[in-house]
Amino acid sequence: MFSIKKAIKKERARLNRNYFISFFIFILVAYLTFAAISLSVVKGWQSYFTIAYALIIELLILINIFKLYFESKFSVDISFEKIKIHQPFKGNLSLQPSKVVYVDVISNKDDFDIVIFMKGKRVKRLLKLNENGDFKRIYKILNEKYNEDEFYYYIMKKGGAKKYFYLYKLYKNCFEAEFSRKAMEYIKLFMEEYNLS
Repeated sequence: MFSIKKAIKKERARLNRNYFISFFIFILVAYLTFAAISLSVVKGWQSYFTIAYALIIELLILINIFKLYFESKFSVDISFEKIKIHQPFKGNLSLQPSKVVYVDVISNKDDFDIVIFMKGKRVKRLLKLNENGDFKRIYKILNEKYNEDEFYYYIMKKGGAKKYFYLYKLYKNCFEAEFSRKAMEYIKLFMEEYNLS
């Protein structure tokens, strides 16, 4: 049976393992390059190619390390007054829970994305919901319920297993919002595992 707590532990272990492997390869490439040049395994113009290749590999490893670090820093603070989404590089996104009208989830193979639908003025980085887009069914529901056609949405892709907690917090703080049946299944799973009501 699936366990959110175990999934969070696995994600932390995977992150630490990826850091370790990246740093190990980084040091190994530098050492092997230095050893190859010092021991004259490569000479002349070959040494320049070896250094160039090593620098490219080191740069790619550094990019991977930074990517891992910044992805791990994604977080969401949800309260009755504000939903603050902290996204490294993209900046923070602040939403009002009172404007959230519908919450859905998109299930992937090993993960899911949270889709937050809002009414009101457009906020930067929110996508406009329209009747011909990916969420036609939801557009129709919201259009009939609110008798307006200005809706926007945000897809939360990062966060891993913490998204169960974020979904639960949305449920507890977005009083105007309707939650899809699939979203409620995820919320129920979280509540059962953490003995919440």
